[in-house]
Amino acid sequence: MPYELIPNKLALKQQGFTLLEVLIALSLFAVLSAMAFGGLNQLLGQHQQLQKKQQRFVDLQSAIQVLERDFSQMEPRSIRDAFGDTQAALKGNITPEFTYELTTKTWFNPHHGQGVLLQRIAYQLQGQKLWRSYHPQLDAGVGNSPVRYTLMDQVTGFKVRFLPKKQQWIDYWPPIDQQGKPNLKQLPKAIELELTTADLGTIKRLIEIPQSGAQP
Repeated sequence: MPYELIPNKLALKQQGFTLLEVLIALSLFAVLSAMAFGGLNQLLGQHQQLQKKQQRFVDLQSAIQVLERDFSQMEPRSIRDAFGDTQAALKGNITPEFTYELTTKTWFNPHHGQGVLLQRIAYQLQGQKLWRSYHPQLDAGVGNSPVRYTLMDQVTGFKVRFLPKKQQWIDYWPPIDQQGKPNLKQLPKAIELELTTADLGTIKRLIEIPQSGAQP
């Protein structure tokens, strides 16, 4: 009598998963995937925010370096504007959107007798942007438009204070002498720069001005 094959129920159960088990596994996989994607997305967002903050610090540092370079290398050289009027070597006040102007040294010029080139620089806070401009020529002529670009954005405040010789800090330049006239070639002993941004706060810099070539 031949042997009959009796199916082993336990073995049949171990051959695969039931539909319910597959659905449960897929559900768990979907939940874990969503959690992992959410965590990864959050990490990427934090990384992008960190990169933006780092770039802002780099931009701020660069702007401060440009400001320090321009103001620390001022020269007591007055200029003539497009109308032929003489303007002070340095001029500025705290009037909103007033343009600070100064004559400063720039890059090395091998064709110049003293090896340096003087340039007229201007700064203006307008529309929460700190603008920097310069003239191709020191004495502006008719039709000589300055080159203007944004040095820093999200700027909510920009002030410059001036320290005359044997006097207190003032917020305008040039000062008026006893005869009621400004000395157009006079430079302050020091200046204080104050730059305020919407996201990074206020930065102050104190800069001593060389007096070797300044007029008394």
